[in-house]
Amino acid sequence: MKPRFYLILTALLLATAAHSQTEALNSIKESDAVTYMNYLASDALEGRRTGSRGNNAAADYISTTALNIGVKPLPGRQDLFQTLEYLKITTYADSSVITISDTLGNSCFSTLLRPLMAPSNDVDLSGEVVFGGYGYLNTGARYNDFEGISLSDRIVMIMTRNPDLEGTGLPLTGEPVNESIESRKLPMLLMQRAKAILYVADPALEKEITTDDMAFGQSYQVMPLFRKPFGFNINAYVISRETADKLLQSSGKTLALLQKTIALTKKPASFVLPDVKAEVTIKVNKDTVTSSNVIGYIEGSDSILKNECVIYTAHYDHLGMDALGNVFNGANDNASGSIGLLNVARAFSELEVKPLRSIVFLWTTGEEEGLHGSSYYVDNPLFPLDKTVADINFDMIGRSRMKSDVGASLTGAMDITGPDTIKIVSARDFPSFLNDAKESCHETGLYPIDEGKGDHFSGSDHFPFYRKGIPALFFFTGLHHDYHQKTDDIEFIDFEKLIKVSKAGFLTGYRVANERERPVKDKSGRQ
Repeated sequence: MKPRFYLILTALLLATAAHSQTEALNSIKESDAVTYMNYLASDALEGRRTGSRGNNAAADYISTTALNIGVKPLPGRQDLFQTLEYLKITTYADSSVITISDTLGNSCFSTLLRPLMAPSNDVDLSGEVVFGGYGYLNTGARYNDFEGISLSDRIVMIMTRNPDLEGTGLPLTGEPVNESIESRKLPMLLMQRAKAILYVADPALEKEITTDDMAFGQSYQVMPLFRKPFGFNINAYVISRETADKLLQSSGKTLALLQKTIALTKKPASFVLPDVKAEVTIKVNKDTVTSSNVIGYIEGSDSILKNECVIYTAHYDHLGMDALGNVFNGANDNASGSIGLLNVARAFSELEVKPLRSIVFLWTTGEEEGLHGSSYYVDNPLFPLDKTVADINFDMIGRSRMKSDVGASLTGAMDITGPDTIKIVSARDFPSFLNDAKESCHETGLYPIDEGKGDHFSGSDHFPFYRKGIPALFFFTGLHHDYHQKTDDIEFIDFEKLIKVSKAGFLTGYRVANERERPVKDKSGRQ
């Protein structure tokens, strides 16, 4: 009788668990996701830049919502905040000046300029000036704007875009300033030890540019005070065409003439400007600001295994605003992932029987600044790392492929997934963990693309956990046309997909949290 009794009891427990799991999945609702998104991706939060008013408001909202869902402060904690301190460095706009002088030191022209990045300290530099064409190198076409010219200890002026060497010799008609093109120029110039870089709109563009046309342009800089101080200046600035022509005046040439010369000859027209020196002076203001990770948990049900956890991560910060007041709302990057964690938290809260292990939720700040929040957490964990059995990261989980999603983005080719597909990025070193994620995707109507480490492996908040030896993977839609643009807005979110990914993430963590054995590492070296 006893064996039969235990079989019946086991069957009843399994049925109850399955029912509870179904109810938990049903609690993940699109209506909630829309409500969360309408706030987190709103203009009112001003792009959630780390250390900003909108960033702190987002943290407050996530904390309040999580507490209402049923997430609790970790043992010994009174709230859900883990605070990070930053030094905020802003340039004084009226003190950012370029002065053009002759070789005798007589000032010829002085005007304001705008740094692409606020420097760590005041800047006062001067030097000879090189006109460097487009700052373009094409080995196949044997074109090099800097051939035979040293940039070392000189200020280099370059035009935006690249010449179409197989066509008119001018940049393609209608082609905008492209973030990937301009970003690739910068390291090449820095390696040649240019003292400073002056970007100017090429005349064929028919408009001036601002720092906001550059992907790496920032109105202020935040430096973490929780790390060893590291001052790094990128002396790159935007100047007007009028300023460029003033610099060129002693040569008898204009920017428009030089662009036409390059187009006609399809050869560089670079040279050291005669009888000219330029001086750049920048004054900065420094303030201390704070930004917080938001962290809480749902306690496990097993008296022993509740002392271990599965941790979910997603960053809630984004890029802020540009100088023109445009808000980078970051609906997909990463309001979507932050909402995914709220969805998962609600599902775990709805379970009648909680999983064996505890579930920790970590909404990080400073990801866009360099994985600050997650790196700080693994160095200052609030739940022991040796008891953290896996990390599941959500970063950009709410977009599906559109017609505009072609070409290159800042960090690589656009590889956005369709409405029924999702990337799983991992080192493939914990097969059972990865298989749990794949099976969970199939159960929720998603086809998982196993990307392995791929191009995106080190670029999100799972990476610091991986470096600490913790099994980690992240769910990711791939790069799209609006990535890091002011157009990453709520109207492009595929909420049905966001819900599916949230459910797949919940099931993945539920499985890991209920397995008696921790994920085992594959030591074969296969990936």
